[in-house]
Amino acid sequence: MTIFPRHMTYRLVTALLLLGLLASCAPPPTTKQSVSMNQDMRQLLTMLDKQGQELESVSRQLAELQDQQQKQAQEIDQLRRGSLTPAGTYQPGSMPSTPDTPTVQGQDDSSPTAVYLLAFGDYASGRYQSAVQGFETFLQRFPNNSYASNAQFWLADCYFNQQQYLVAIREFERVLNEYSGAPKNPDALYKIAIAQLQLGASDEARQAIDTLNRRYPKSTATQKAQELVIP
Repeated sequence: MTIFPRHMTYRLVTALLLLGLLASCAPPPTTKQSVSMNQDMRQLLTMLDKQGQELESVSRQLAELQDQQQKQAQEIDQLRRGSLTPAGTYQPGSMPSTPDTPTVQGQDDSSPTAVYLLAFGDYASGRYQSAVQGFETFLQRFPNNSYASNAQFWLADCYFNQQQYLVAIREFERVLNEYSGAPKNPDALYKIAIAQLQLGASDEARQAIDTLNRRYPKSTATQKAQELVIP
């Protein structure tokens, strides 16, 4: 069900009321006038349908942004509860209050936690080029860390958000190929499908969605993929 903003609802109701008043007050239309009114009504309905589709698209985009923000918040919360180590295990430690201040008590700025959080802070703030450098540094220095697959995913998403879709697809595919079973694999396939659609590659987008449905039928990413419109 599409929910219209209040100001748009008022406009639509006003337009319909005016049409009703004009229809009740005007003399019986001639055949030519009737044809013209029917055309105007069809144009109005077409316009309303188009606006409804646009609002539905915006609603989906907002829902995806909210979902992404929630995942980021969960990841930050996990990081605050324990310090990352090169071996991929967690140890108790004090974490920074925000991703923009990654220093951790007892660790220097070159620790896995500090490097990851600095890159993640740049990503969350929209500084994608700096985030790319940070995630690449993390992956080069700590390839076996438990957050390596996450770093690879956010690296790919940096390119995606910069509309560099070919590079983004390549980096998302690295999530799938190098980190089998990683938690973000379903999201990587979903983002690949969207990137392919942006490039006009409908067949490749279908293949990505088919793979997503087959491998992760119960994932949130699979549910979101059902709403994608593939030409």
